[in-house]
Amino acid sequence: MDLNEKIKEDLKSSMKAQDKTRTSVLRMILADIKIAETSGKPRDQIDYVAVVHGYQKKLKKTREEYERLSLSEKVREIDNEIAIVEEYLPKQLSDEDIKKIINEVVEENKFTAKEFGAAMKLIMTKCGGIADGKKVQTFLKQKLGC
Repeated sequence: MDLNEKIKEDLKSSMKAQDKTRTSVLRMILADIKIAETSGKPRDQIDYVAVVHGYQKKLKKTREEYERLSLSEKVREIDNEIAIVEEYLPKQLSDEDIKKIINEVVEENKFTAKEFGAAMKLIMTKCGGIADGKKVQTFLKQKLGC
């Protein structure tokens, strides 16, 4: 069962259970998937994980805005939605694993603060999309002293 089918099955279950938040989130993910499917790419070339990850990014931006506006109730709602979305994404690397990869890459290639972009690109490639880019950026800046 691929990710798209799993989300559809979980949507049916959440509708039966009358879980409004989960149902809403899964419908939004399916809407984004539908947009990706109608983009002209063949179905077998659509990266469903990337679509779900894109939706997660949207939610995180919304959360940051609510936080900035001091709307704590909305922040909690968005946190619940993000938790639901994360169930459909691969497990992210821990902070320790990210720091270990950063240390290895920086030591191997002798990167300096001026080469931050090159280092970031190499680290993100090595992480294979299972590391939060903002965390990598923060830890790399600490390591290089930027």
